[in-house]
Amino acid sequence: MTDILRSFEVAGIPPATGPWARAVEWNGLIFLSGLRGLEFETGAPAATLERRLELIHTHLALTLEQHGSDLASVIASRAYVTDMAGLRPAVNGFYERAFGPNLPTRTILEVSGLNQDDDVEIEFVAVRRRPAAP
Repeated sequence: MTDILRSFEVAGIPPATGPWARAVEWNGLIFLSGLRGLEFETGAPAATLERRLELIHTHLALTLEQHGSDLASVIASRAYVTDMAGLRPAVNGFYERAFGPNLPTRTILEVSGLNQDDDVEIEFVAVRRRPAAP
């Protein structure tokens, strides 16, 4: 059995807003907590949907890099949105840009609210491909 590795901080991502791990790795699988488009300087959601999705992409890439993985190694995801009709097209565009032909599985759910009145949060599962960054 492999040890369970937890990361609580990732360089370039705002500090966590609560008692949870950014990512947990076990047996070559990396489970990422929900990512939101938070600005590093303020820890608050970015002003526009486009910027929030760009930051989710950046935070995902940084977390995966720290764990020895990459966007092509994401195998599953779950997206939470507060307005399915209004946000799903932008989330679809995010997936197409971020993953290209390497699309992960995805579930998208409409929820009544997210932390800090945000409107999009996405969690991911990926596979480690190389040794994790020191």
